[in-house]
Amino acid sequence: MPGFAHATPEPLQAYRLFSTSDVDEARHLVSRSFCSHQMSCVGASRDFTAVKNRAAGRNLSLNYLRFGAEVEVNPRALDGFYLVQVPLRGSASISHGSDTVLVDEHTAAVLNPCLPTRLTWHAGCEQLILRIDSGALNALAETLIGHELARPVRFELAVDRRRPEIAEWMTLLQACVAAAQHGPDHWGREDNRHQGVIEEQLLTRLLMVQPSVISHFLSRRALPAAGIGKLCRARDFIHGHLRDPITLAQIARAAQCSIRGLQALFQQKFGCSPMQYLRNERLNMAHYLLQTAPDGVLVSDIAYDSGFSHLGRFAIAYREAFGQSPSLARGAGRSMGRNH
Repeated sequence: MPGFAHATPEPLQAYRLFSTSDVDEARHLVSRSFCSHQMSCVGASRDFTAVKNRAAGRNLSLNYLRFGAEVEVNPRALDGFYLVQVPLRGSASISHGSDTVLVDEHTAAVLNPCLPTRLTWHAGCEQLILRIDSGALNALAETLIGHELARPVRFELAVDRRRPEIAEWMTLLQACVAAAQHGPDHWGREDNRHQGVIEEQLLTRLLMVQPSVISHFLSRRALPAAGIGKLCRARDFIHGHLRDPITLAQIARAAQCSIRGLQALFQQKFGCSPMQYLRNERLNMAHYLLQTAPDGVLVSDIAYDSGFSHLGRFAIAYREAFGQSPSLARGAGRSMGRNH
């Protein structure tokens, strides 16, 4: 990562939390920043060293962590936060849910809340770790897509650092670290009016560029300036009534627009009618629910919760939109991001 790999001095050095050669002490101190976990040194414990720096923000924190020896870490599941792990030197193996990945100079990782996790940091591995409050990220996601989310956003595990969009996001992350290294006037202070803007920009871009269970929502075209008021009112009404049997006339009344005018606006700006837009949004909601629903939830329940009353037509429409049956999408959602 430009500006970080082999950096001297190490990133966030002014925010040193600890430097220790004791495994138990390191486990205790790392737990205070992240969550309770098991940690063990692979091989001779005399080779163990650990260093951690941490710069706290409002809804996220910047962390630098390195281990001198190979270390196995088992946090079981993250509680209430996401972790973006970016190796600066060396590599680590991560098992997360049903997925596995090797993070290194080409690959980073996003760990999601509530999924079982095991990590092996290989000797000499150094990482920049972004800890994100799950409540803040999911609230921002709901704002971006205009929907309430029944379950937390789940990202694909592997992050391809060679993708241009990811490289641009890494540049934003690097800018945050640089700001922190300039001191509290530039990062973390409660009265810093730019802090919230910086964090929102970083999280918004992460949601836009890293594949997740809501990526299909975020790929929609932005609303245009012309007719934006009518379109916003219509879209808000549609999003608020996805599960309800609504009519074109109801949408037009909510938009304060004639039916003909509303049809023209949707066709011009979205390439479809208002009712087609409604169906597409219901399919998007079903796609999200299929990928995130716990075991035991039936495909039929998801169809009804997304506003579909006819299961056969739902299955046909879903296959046309996403190239697979709803039942297959359930399995794909459970293994998304698998990297063998």
